[in-house]
Amino acid sequence: MFIIKEVFKIISRAKLHFFLNLVSLTISIILLTITLIIFFGSEAFNKFLNENISLTIFLEDDISSERKDEIERIIKSKPYTFKSEYISKEKAYEIFLDETGEDFKKILETNPLPASFNIYLNNDYLNKESLNKIITEISELSGVSEVISKMDFYQTLLNTTSKLKDYLLVITFIMIITSVYLVFSTNKLIINSNSEKYETMKLVGAKLSTIKAPIILNIIFVGFIAGLLSLGFFYLLESSLKVDLNLVLKYFNLERTLIFTFIIFVGPLLGFITTLLSLKGITLKIKT
Repeated sequence: MFIIKEVFKIISRAKLHFFLNLVSLTISIILLTITLIIFFGSEAFNKFLNENISLTIFLEDDISSERKDEIERIIKSKPYTFKSEYISKEKAYEIFLDETGEDFKKILETNPLPASFNIYLNNDYLNKESLNKIITEISELSGVSEVISKMDFYQTLLNTTSKLKDYLLVITFIMIITSVYLVFSTNKLIINSNSEKYETMKLVGAKLSTIKAPIILNIIFVGFIAGLLSLGFFYLLESSLKVDLNLVLKYFNLERTLIFTFIIFVGPLLGFITTLLSLKGITLKIKT
């Protein structure tokens, strides 16, 4: 009971530091969680992009069935081809109708969309130099009208996610250092302001754990509240963006329960470790 009372006394005596610790720990937890998701998510995202970087090979309208089959055999025999799919003019029309909802057949008598091949590349060829050589090689085939690549777009996305991860790591590191400093400073302030009290407790035979426990429990309490606030932030984010967080986490091979457990416990853990370091100077030795 004494320890619990001391915890609330510490909070009431250092309201500003309690608030600063709460804010800094909350921001640190949020950033740590986002960094964790992006760290795992970027790998999944990179894999997704690599698996979906494709070349679209448009065929000439008057190409013969035999030439189309010949081009298909040539494409499939190449070492850079992971897989390929043929999109007929009719299939291209269905895709266009499904994506746009517009039926140009009501205006046009003929289908202007060309037949095409989509080829997905093996990982060894997912670089700009290899891609340019492949495009040049395929463009020279008889019956091919145009070759289009989205490599630049995908590469921009990959570079953006990589930079975002780096920036977020730096910001998260700064916030963790700030949180550790604030917790450490608050604990030192508490220790200094209660030095006479601690000396009296030592004289009457108080255990070291009795002296340290209120300070440790105080920061664990602050970390727990910070975790709850962080959970509230992610719930609000999920609601406002109307995003299915379960679906996002599942795609990144992460479990919602695991992430929420991390959010709840990382704040108290961070505060606990920092507090242990700041309490190293307290001993049962009585000052004279």
